[in-house]
Amino acid sequence: MLFEKRKKKIKVHIVGAGEIGRTLAAQLSQDDCEVTVVDTDAQVVNALSNSLDVYCYRGNGASYAALEEVQAGDSDIFISVTDSDELNILACLTAHMMGAKHTVARVRNIDYAKHVNFYRDRLGLSMTINPELAAATEISRVLRFPSATRVEVMAKGRVEVVEMTLSSHSPLCGRAVHEFGQTLGIDLLICAVVRGDQVHIPKGPFVLEAGDVLYLTGAASAFRKAFSKLGMPVRASHSVMVAGAGRITYYLAEQLKREGVHVTVVEESHEKAVEFCRSNAECAVMNDNVIAYFDSMSGSDIENTDAFVSLTANDEFNVVASMYAASLKIPKVISRISSGSKLKILQRDDRITTVSQEDTAVNLILAYARSLMNAEGQDAVESLCRLMDGKLEVTEFRITETSPHINQPIREWRIKADALLGSIIRDGRPITPRGDDVIRPGDRLLVVTTRKQLVQLEDIFLSPREV
Repeated sequence: MLFEKRKKKIKVHIVGAGEIGRTLAAQLSQDDCEVTVVDTDAQVVNALSNSLDVYCYRGNGASYAALEEVQAGDSDIFISVTDSDELNILACLTAHMMGAKHTVARVRNIDYAKHVNFYRDRLGLSMTINPELAAATEISRVLRFPSATRVEVMAKGRVEVVEMTLSSHSPLCGRAVHEFGQTLGIDLLICAVVRGDQVHIPKGPFVLEAGDVLYLTGAASAFRKAFSKLGMPVRASHSVMVAGAGRITYYLAEQLKREGVHVTVVEESHEKAVEFCRSNAECAVMNDNVIAYFDSMSGSDIENTDAFVSLTANDEFNVVASMYAASLKIPKVISRISSGSKLKILQRDDRITTVSQEDTAVNLILAYARSLMNAEGQDAVESLCRLMDGKLEVTEFRITETSPHINQPIREWRIKADALLGSIIRDGRPITPRGDDVIRPGDRLLVVTTRKQLVQLEDIFLSPREV
């Protein structure tokens, strides 16, 4: 069993059984945690109890009586992810006062989000998560890499995990993975390849084909050099059009303005358009349906639009608008799609990048929860990135004196076929792992795997009977 070293199961309480709460409950119960879910909706509670191995309770998650009933004071990790910021903060504060060890609150309000340090320092919140801000940050990263369909930052920004689709005219087609560094001289690592429905952890002889989805790890500067060497676009987006004037757009516009990007927001609701214009004077705000607005644009205006991002609350509209933008040959198209939407099949369209604020929030909370799961305090998980709907995970471990294989050349490691070393971070500098490299105490190590619930580094090694 993955957690056989623990003396007891990790107790997790989740308030709110929406998309984020349900996904967290499913993942953490698979991690062998003892999960309790609290929600006011009886139908949701009943459905969840019938589908997952979790304890479900119908009640108000901010009520002292309800939290006492579910023994929230014994919680190792207490998470509140309802749609109400106030309820989430109150629930976490109450659980903290009752004895919960760690508390995580979903805080979406823009005014509240500006004061997260106060909530952490004065109210005892271990972590606050803002799904809209996290999604905006993910979108802004993708806009800096036109050739990427997804960009994840790990090791405190020192390493990036980039997803890209291999086109038929790419010089990588027909090349083996080992040629990437040896022949082309590119200081990046291809750590996973998705071909059809199969996720591969590629070894040196693995040959790349058109249509493959590649996941690469390395420093941001190395990606720019690599893309330039491969003849791929490297110029970041300078003119971005955004459909919808919601919270994600607010955060995205703030980030893009700091980078000198010209932002045009198209919002169909007159009231929302006026409100957004008042709070974002530096953005051009158009009160129109974005598809109609596209039809009114001149050919040169469309040619000068580097990227289009559809962030309305309607998944179907986002898909249609994004497909229309792609048909107009806008270089970068990004669409917001809810985590549970069946429209996520759009992820297979390499012209369009999809983003889900629910998935982004789940990844951040799971990374924090994973970091608390190793009872021995060894090889603690520092960060976690889930890709391909959880089929692929990148886990950052902190290397300690007790970590396995300290100072042993990597070529001598007996690693399972479903795992690969993505990067070593030493003194803030990423190192692409090679056979002669070793790990040392204080390093950070990125591990890419198709396994789930990877919590300690030793789980990637073959056991004596498997060797």
